Amino acid sequence: KFLYFAVQIPLGCLIVYIGKGVAYNALLLLPLMAHAVILLSPRWSYLVGTVILVGYMIALRAFSPGWDAVWNGVPTFMAGLVFITVFTQSAVSEERARAEVERLVSELTQANQQLRAYAVQVEELAIAKERNRLAREIHDGLGHYLTTIHMQIQASKAIAAKDPQKAADALDKALELTHEALVDVRQSVASLRSPAVIDLPLPDMITDLIQNIDAGGMKTEFEIKGEPRELSPQTRLTLYRSAQEAVNNSVKHSEATKLWVALDFRSPDEIMLLVKDNGRGTEQMDGGFGLIGMKERVNLLNGEIKFLSAIGQGFTVEIHIPG
Repeated sequence: KFLYFAVQIPLGCLIVYIGKGVAYNALLLLPLMAHAVILLSPRWSYLVGTVILVGYMIALRAFSPGWDAVWNGVPTFMAGLVFITVFTQSAVSEERARAEVERLVSELTQANQQLRAYAVQVEELAIAKERNRLAREIHDGLGHYLTTIHMQIQASKAIAAKDPQKAADALDKALELTHEALVDVRQSVASLRSPAVIDLPLPDMITDLIQNIDAGGMKTEFEIKGEPRELSPQTRLTLYRSAQEAVNNSVKHSEATKLWVALDFRSPDEIMLLVKDNGRGTEQMDGGFGLIGMKERVNLLNGEIKFLSAIGQGFTVEIHIPG
């Protein structure tokens, strides 16, 4: 850039000298000022303008008899330089502003497109999350009741010939559980409109759960360690559904004869739930939808869940949730 001006300015001044100061010859220097404004920073463009003015004055003095002629021509030439400078600066500023507006419009358009894409993703994630929640509710709730009802009916069939009254009691219990299952299904459907709210204390809820299993023939033991405290509805629901699923798995798969459930409130920072059976155990911990649902529930509350088992050593579920 500077080489360009180093060549063009002397050439323009030479033309002014050869033309003996004729007006149109001096006009050849003015476009150089416009180029300086466009190509250079303001400081350097002003320096180039000063060089152009000095070069013009030297060219005039070279053929003029004295400085009076030079000073007479300088104001007009300076006015031309100032006009070109201001006009070019305005044009450059307008062009830069237009380019900036176009850039901002382009960025805004891209941002809007990204926001629309993000909105679609968020909506899809929200739908998937809600579907998973409802699937867990139906699986954990209805699955538990169906398992327990199945146990009651099997027990009734097994003792129908020997003890009809006890068999009838088992069927009555199955009928009662069927009614409870219908209520639970209605609550799951209602959760489409509003979050599930549990009013009972967690120990009472688990006590009812254990009693249903105990009535089916499996021996159960429920222990509360520490002083029970108030828990949020979400924490109560997560621990209850996890206990429900763990108990269902023991009933359906473990071939266990005894089940232990414990709630530990001794830590001020967390609640621990333990569900353990004396069944046949397993070495495969992949689990089905129920275990996956438990993990999802616990992870949503920043909790920790462990599955412990070995052949012949039963199955243990241990959950720690802040609260």
